[in-house]
Amino acid sequence: MAGTPLLSAFGWFVDSLRAAKKSPNTVDAYRRDLLAVANLVADSLDREVGDLQVADLDLHTLRRAFGVRAETSSAATVARTHSSWTKFFKFARVEGLVESSPMDDIEKAKVGGSKPKSIDVADLATKILDAAANPPTRSRGRWAARDKAVVATLMTTGVRLAELVDLDTSSVVGTDGVFQLDVVGKGSKYRAVPLLPQVRDLIETYLGERRERFPDHDLVNRGVPLFIQTTSGDRMSRRQIQYLLEALYREAGIRGQVPSGALVHALRHTFAMDLLDNGASIVEVQTLLGHESLATTRRYLTARPHELRDAVSATAAGRAIR
Repeated sequence: MAGTPLLSAFGWFVDSLRAAKKSPNTVDAYRRDLLAVANLVADSLDREVGDLQVADLDLHTLRRAFGVRAETSSAATVARTHSSWTKFFKFARVEGLVESSPMDDIEKAKVGGSKPKSIDVADLATKILDAAANPPTRSRGRWAARDKAVVATLMTTGVRLAELVDLDTSSVVGTDGVFQLDVVGKGSKYRAVPLLPQVRDLIETYLGERRERFPDHDLVNRGVPLFIQTTSGDRMSRRQIQYLLEALYREAGIRGQVPSGALVHALRHTFAMDLLDNGASIVEVQTLLGHESLATTRRYLTARPHELRDAVSATAAGRAIR
């Protein structure tokens, strides 16, 4: 099957991911990584990506494409892309599209342990919430009640961007001041995150205004998006939420203190740091953030070296040595 069109092979691979019940966000990530390198291959061969065949993907061509991608991408992105292509070729071998994988001879980028990108700003929540409540005149797409609910949810639950986008009205559950957020995270794994009553109140205020703006919206049935666009009423996209956060940081006067490339994720990291500062255990943080591996959560301890020193000092040996 040397003459198999590359895009057709991509489609079959994506179908296999869906059949394996991979989440839509995971499937999209694979597709983006495959197309990013395929486009670089097409450029190097002076052809259109739609004209490429699986047979065009030899070691030299792919290695050159990965080299170009590495020039403008982080080590983590290149490593993730390498994994995506490795899995694609594993699929292609099983399907008889190739006899061997050139990815076996392309070295994977090493990703060092990085510190979490949190936001170190005094009164962070107050500043961002104030910005959300007071949008500039004629701000396109802004909706104060919704924006406050979005920000409060991010800051007090630590949900990922994709998880926030996927929230439905039915994701908020509970009564009598005991509320939780039903979250579907990576790998379609469910977790329940406590929702503060005051955050629930902000969401209810927003939903009240939404009923007036969009009286045809059924807010009871499952599958109804929680956070929607101002004019169309459609589910907010990842980019729209990122744009909102960037605007709020700027209006709050703290844009320069927000780590580059972490507009939303920095709030998740800040939430985790706040949990540790207020006595939460590393296992509790792991549970709330939905980390599959405790090793991922341990990065927050490395960002708090004084806590480790205090723990060592508190041991019996530490107290005995003078």
